[in-house]
Amino acid sequence: MRSISRILTAVAAATAALSMAALPTSAQAAEVNSFRVGIQFADDGGRSQHGVEQFTKYAKFGNSVSPWAGDSNGRDPDAVLIDLQTVPGDLLGKLDFRIGAQAMDGSGGYGTVQYTPWASQGGGDSSYITDDNGYDPDKYRLFLDTRAWPTSANLNDFRLSVQAVDGGRPGVPTVTPWASQGGGKSAWALDDNGYDPDGIVIGLEVQ
Repeated sequence: MRSISRILTAVAAATAALSMAALPTSAQAAEVNSFRVGIQFADDGGRSQHGVEQFTKYAKFGNSVSPWAGDSNGRDPDAVLIDLQTVPGDLLGKLDFRIGAQAMDGSGGYGTVQYTPWASQGGGDSSYITDDNGYDPDKYRLFLDTRAWPTSANLNDFRLSVQAVDGGRPGVPTVTPWASQGGGKSAWALDDNGYDPDGIVIGLEVQ
């Protein structure tokens, strides 16, 4: 019994250590740097036909929209990643922000722009982002909206996520590193069968 107790205690300690390693420390989260957001698409689970990554402007320049992004042939991408690019030493200051996206089919067929909640509201996921017929969009673009920070609370840290959805069946979300850790790209996000998702969901996680 004592041996089992020691094993359980060791497992609990290891789990806690992993959880702490996944989160930014208070020292890392002291300041939030200015940032921009990118999105990229590919085929074959992210292994081929990589499209050009497209970015918003940096948050300190106010509201912005990225160019349209798709895979290299501009048709029915299979995989998507999101990219959080920070600028060390260029602090965001008291700016609030939210992330949006819009889908398009072919050269038209625009879907509705969908946004995450504002960072000051605690962040969260956007509504489902798809084109006008809800089937296999070809391209997407990102929106970055900013405003004055409306509360006395501080933003300590944040990261972004993206999730591919097909026929209402969501794939596993992938996340960027935290802003305090320098940001970076998420892994490729796929729907449940890794083929031609019908839309995506963007997420904003804040601390």
